[in-house]
Amino acid sequence: MMRRYGFLFALLLVFAVLVSPVYARGTADRDELTIGVVIPYEIGWYSAVYEGYSLIAEQEGANLVWQYHEYQPDLETNAVQNLIAMGVDAINLTAATPESAQYSAQLANEAGIPLQITESGIADGPGAPFADIDFNWYELYQKLARELRAAESGDLNILWLQGFLGSPPVIQGIRGFQDAIAEIDGMRLVTEPQDGQYATEPSLNITKAMVQAGLDFNVVMGSSQEITEGIIQGLREEGVDLDDVIVVTINGGPTDVVNLRNGYIDYAMSISPGLHAMINAQNLINSQTGRPYLEQAYSPMVWCTRDDWEETLIPWDVDLSWLPVVNDFIANGEYNPDLRP
Repeated sequence: MMRRYGFLFALLLVFAVLVSPVYARGTADRDELTIGVVIPYEIGWYSAVYEGYSLIAEQEGANLVWQYHEYQPDLETNAVQNLIAMGVDAINLTAATPESAQYSAQLANEAGIPLQITESGIADGPGAPFADIDFNWYELYQKLARELRAAESGDLNILWLQGFLGSPPVIQGIRGFQDAIAEIDGMRLVTEPQDGQYATEPSLNITKAMVQAGLDFNVVMGSSQEITEGIIQGLREEGVDLDDVIVVTINGGPTDVVNLRNGYIDYAMSISPGLHAMINAQNLINSQTGRPYLEQAYSPMVWCTRDDWEETLIPWDVDLSWLPVVNDFIANGEYNPDLRP
């Protein structure tokens, strides 16, 4: 009898030795998940992306390796190749162009590394990301045109300062807005969209030049908080009464919040890079840890006015109190404002 128990104990011991490494290895993979994140740089909008992504990674115990491309496709290729050489578990890519995103996807596919595209779109081709989480830039500007027309009467003559002309969000946004106003009475652009470079100084200079040239506009739109700040400064320096111009911003970042409080901005399309990054990070980590994830979705965008922005605007500096919003979004693909902290 003792011999039989000894034999059974030995079998159990062997089984434990064989199984334990498998379990331990799976746990280690979860604990030591390393994600490569490629973004243009780490200032402005992307500083909030950095913080939001890092927040989730720390919460989940994942390691991050950051790479930057400054909107240059060749630097993007180098960044992706660097991450492949490092052997990261997955890559999150905000690409320089849809075409460079396609090439990066091909590189990642060939290396067997899962790739999630965020915020840049991807051109047609053999490269396939496992997920594409973006803002619907086309619909964002369609919605902006509809909301602005509904809110304001009379002819709207619009001066528009965009970001880097030729970059994916700008291309999609211009097409969306132009398609919208082509079907809406009383709305027109007074010039082609101007290149504000997502920066205050060039936007200030463009605004001043347009005023000095006698351009007739009663609406001005800035496609980032930095651009809108330059617009406001330029108008004020040229002696333009802000009560005579409708100011619209697309961001809702910290600088926009100050200008909203000061009454310098009339409308804001709130898009939070912090919340967007939290969604991206959680979605990617879920995909690598056996949890539900989205293959395609558009991050939240919210139209705000002078009267309601304090209740509706999604801040850039989100924290873990926004996790219920993030998890619900990944579960349902939609933003539920009732869950916001």
